[in-house]
Amino acid sequence: MTIGLIVNPASARRSGKGLALAHQVAGYRHVETRILEQFASLPDVLKDLAGAGVDTLFISSGDGTVQAVQTLLGEASPFARPPRLALLPHGTTNMNADDVGFRIRKIAEIAEIMGTPDRLARSTDVKRRHTLRVVNPAGRGPQHGMFLGVGALAEAARQTQTQLNRRGIGGQIAPAMTLMRSVGKFLFSTPAPDDVTRIDRAYPMDVFADGRLKTSGDQLLLLVTTLSKLVLRSRPFWGGAGAPLRATSICYPPPPLIRSIVPLMYAWEEMIAPAGCVSFCADLIEVDHSGLVLIDGEFFDAPADEPLRIETGIALDYLCG
Repeated sequence: MTIGLIVNPASARRSGKGLALAHQVAGYRHVETRILEQFASLPDVLKDLAGAGVDTLFISSGDGTVQAVQTLLGEASPFARPPRLALLPHGTTNMNADDVGFRIRKIAEIAEIMGTPDRLARSTDVKRRHTLRVVNPAGRGPQHGMFLGVGALAEAARQTQTQLNRRGIGGQIAPAMTLMRSVGKFLFSTPAPDDVTRIDRAYPMDVFADGRLKTSGDQLLLLVTTLSKLVLRSRPFWGGAGAPLRATSICYPPPPLIRSIVPLMYAWEEMIAPAGCVSFCADLIEVDHSGLVLIDGEFFDAPADEPLRIETGIALDYLCG
């Protein structure tokens, strides 16, 4: 068994966690470590690790680096067979790792386990998930992520990054602060659906699932994911899970927030949702929308002349412990 370790030292304002782990495993012959000093070198790093026979790949980073690795594995993989991924939540945003990441968090304990490859090889604590493949973001090739948000979700993430993450506030605290601030503004301010400075405004879009129209007109938000739990351990899904992509759309104006926000965030499959709120699963989702698109903490634009296409991506194994 050969273990790979990719460290993005710029993650989480250079927290140093990944570099500390790299230091502790430096003497292990079966561990191939690469420090991602230049992000553009990631394709060559993966090619190098594939050539070294890596079959289990630890990634010390945030969601953005994981998304980039998954995109390369999905579109131009140098591996004959995709390696198992062990996601270490060492970034500012770690929603993917919170759901399918490596559960052991102490650097010394991670290094100890990486030092016993037989133990890792026997581990059955593995979650298999599909990526969501965003086929046509404007000016970019297909992207493989695990969470996509449009409307208020993309705008909230942009404000979180510009106003909170850059001040060193990250983890679950930053999105919680943004959520509370947005809810407060909605409750105590006059609605302004056309005010582009506000997160809580109307975002026109048509959403299709496997060719069938699911919702149309002004929406507050749309999310699509292959994760089972999201930020603040929320699970805003209902109505069945018969396909890899799960999606939820909330209309604008939204239902009364005080009464509905908790049931919508922590839903159950048989829930009867408020009018204008829909949740569904699909293999292909198309979104006719012009504006910002959030994919695992990174921002893209929707295509100008066709719907944004989101389809079921590759299946990967995530080592959790």
